[in-house]
Amino acid sequence: MEDNQVASHYSNTKIIDSILSGLDRAGIGVAKVSVDDLGPVDEFHTGGRAATEHLLEDLQIDTYECILDIGCGIGGTSRFLADRTTATVSGIDLTEEYIEAGKILNQWVSLEDRISLQCGDANNINSESNAFDLAVMLHVGMNVEDKATLFSEAARVLKQGAEFAIYDVMVKKPTQIKFPVPWATNQSMSFLEPVESYEEYLEGAGFSIEKTVGRGEFAASFFRNMLETAKEADGPPAIGLHLLVGPSIKDKMQNFSQAVFDGLVEPTEIIARKL
Repeated sequence: MEDNQVASHYSNTKIIDSILSGLDRAGIGVAKVSVDDLGPVDEFHTGGRAATEHLLEDLQIDTYECILDIGCGIGGTSRFLADRTTATVSGIDLTEEYIEAGKILNQWVSLEDRISLQCGDANNINSESNAFDLAVMLHVGMNVEDKATLFSEAARVLKQGAEFAIYDVMVKKPTQIKFPVPWATNQSMSFLEPVESYEEYLEGAGFSIEKTVGRGEFAASFFRNMLETAKEADGPPAIGLHLLVGPSIKDKMQNFSQAVFDGLVEPTEIIARKL
């Protein structure tokens, strides 16, 4: 499976126009938009901002100087980290439209001087070794077949003792899920694996596992609330993932949420440390 297939899955040339339209509906001008205003559209993972905060809650994020956001999308987590810390943040993602949109959003919230976004491959990170004291990766591994190389690259660019915070959708039962889902149009671009495989790859790359937390109940609650809100609402919210994904978000979320409800997949956190 080629990288451009994944990039094409996420491709959207109207991201900024869609977000501008959403902000207008919400009565938020670009001159006053904040990182938190953008959260519902740019934290593209199960549970959004709440999931990001939970993943990082036990880490001393205010002590980091250089952070790497692997598979940064349009930069939501990068902006959250830059907004909450004094660190410089580097983000990489395969989808060029995401990177270009992210750079514009960084300018809107005046964080362009501390966030660097580039189009790149997480299995071949364009960085010097031992450059970062934290790496984060939220809902990325599902698109990566060669996770052993992915984690070896993360180890290469992290300093000794640095932490690697992962939040991915992982297999609970080895059963075929229904497509499309947010990360894949079909099976050919979906590489779900169980948490045990992640831990094995991480340890093989030179990490120790500090903590593993299944977030299945959190995800199920998130999806139940989302479905209830959708029933009561007159159309989608002004700011939400539909602005990023487009009309296909409904079918993708339905299939994903059903897989969570059926116990086939589970969003899972892993905190690892480079030895």
